[in-house]
Amino acid sequence: MKKIIKKILGTRFAPLFVIFSGILLAFIISVSSPKPKKGIEFPKPTPVFYEILKKQNVTLKIKTNGEVKPLNEINLISQVSGKIVDAADEFVDGGIIQANTPLIWIDDRDYKLAVISAESNVAKAKKLLEREIAESELAKRDWEELGIGDANPLTLRIPQLKEAEANVNAANANLERAKLNLERTIVTLPFEGIIKKKITGIGQFVGAGSILASAFSTEQVLIALPLTDTELSYLGVPLAYQGEFNSSPMVNFYSYVSDKKYEWKGRITRTAGSIDPPTRLVYVYAEVMNPYDQTPPLAIGMFVDAEIEGKTINDAFLIPNSSITNDGAIYTIDDENYLRIKKIEIFGVVNDYLVVKGDINEGMRVVASPLNTAEEGMALTPILLDKDIGG
Repeated sequence: MKKIIKKILGTRFAPLFVIFSGILLAFIISVSSPKPKKGIEFPKPTPVFYEILKKQNVTLKIKTNGEVKPLNEINLISQVSGKIVDAADEFVDGGIIQANTPLIWIDDRDYKLAVISAESNVAKAKKLLEREIAESELAKRDWEELGIGDANPLTLRIPQLKEAEANVNAANANLERAKLNLERTIVTLPFEGIIKKKITGIGQFVGAGSILASAFSTEQVLIALPLTDTELSYLGVPLAYQGEFNSSPMVNFYSYVSDKKYEWKGRITRTAGSIDPPTRLVYVYAEVMNPYDQTPPLAIGMFVDAEIEGKTINDAFLIPNSSITNDGAIYTIDDENYLRIKKIEIFGVVNDYLVVKGDINEGMRVVASPLNTAEEGMALTPILLDKDIGG
């Protein structure tokens, strides 16, 4: 055998012989090696983060935003005709005006003369009335002396007396109108506000109905806030809600002024009576009292973020969003570290947590990390997430 091998190795087939010998040796080793025994393989527990449930009273909060607008915005209009003879220093664009303080003076000389004339007419009408009263009394006495019977109204001058009384009332009315027009020569703003745009000035002749300026109230402002139908339910108020300021839901407004964050407080006083068709949103309206008395003021035109305080859910739990299944259940961990699925009811959202109640108790461990595949009873390796779920 050795001679044959040496002979083969001495020929040109030596490389092929070496390769074939190696393959044969490997096959023999593979066939003759012992096979490992097959056993039962158990799945490894899935590591998950968890948080511990805590029962608490949770106040729902809704975040939205809106633009600050005046509750009252008007055109300041002259009610009488005449030339403007004077104006207050505050009657300028941006001028801050106190309620019922004089802003514009219109030439009042014609109106003073009208008052004097009306007073004269009143005096004449009263004198005629006194004369008619005296003549009526005289006619009555004369008729009674005759003793013929009941006199007719003309005999007693009753129609003339009533006409004289009517003339007095008309004269008094004309006098009041003249005095009123005289008062209207001084133009005031009916509320505390700011002049938005000045339109006229001293020396300008204005007619009755002329616009002098536009102004808005600073006593309170209005912010329209868009909500979804679900968010509106968190407030516990219906569509077309009208409420008193002190008893309505609270709103905190936030905005940056000179790169510094400021806060203002207001309340929801009413809701729209319909849903906005293009956006399918419901608008609620918040009011802030005396916004310009604060520092800095909640100025007209500012865009603000809002956080509305909704209704309070008693004895509820805060659950991470990742713990909720598609069919409205949550993942919990039992005492032996197995997965249990519990049915719950969602009442609202607070930050990244859902407010829920259901088949859960205080102290339970709830899975806080997402599970791609989850089955009842699967083994878990719980890892406490160092985060306060108590809110």
